[in-house]
Amino acid sequence: MEFGELTGTKSGGRKTIRQGGFTMAELIIVLSILAVVALIAIPSFQSLAQNGRLRSAARDLASDVALLRERALAENRMYRISLNVAGGTYTLQQCNVPGSPCASWTPIQIKNFMGFAGDINFDSGFTTVTDYPFQPRGIVASGTIALRNGRGSMATITISASGRQNVQFNLQ
Repeated sequence: MEFGELTGTKSGGRKTIRQGGFTMAELIIVLSILAVVALIAIPSFQSLAQNGRLRSAARDLASDVALLRERALAENRMYRISLNVAGGTYTLQQCNVPGSPCASWTPIQIKNFMGFAGDINFDSGFTTVTDYPFQPRGIVASGTIALRNGRGSMATITISASGRQNVQFNLQ
């Protein structure tokens, strides 16, 4: 048996081997298409991220409302969420002296929305109550807290007299 028979070539003939891969032109075309798609998609991802941060901030505030209601019931003590609408912060407070109305409040924690995004603020036009004192039975003044981000999307937290909260979103 000859060497040519083993390699699949005829004696004296040459076999050309085509190597796989892409040409430079094909790579440039594919990269150009990917760049155009990325430029179109980036603004959509940014708006999704902004609205996601608004959702997180609203849910965090709603969970703080539920937490203070539970603590008021469990400890038979007054608690309060006090909003600083102009400053974009809210304070969780507990009553120092039993009784209603409370004579003295101690701050437990001050929260702001900078941890989520700098463009989330209270919407003073839709926020109806700025102090939500929870009675030892969990009863609170009903009201609405509205948050708005830089895109104009809004989250509305409605608090009932029983302390339950409902969060709704109007996303832009």
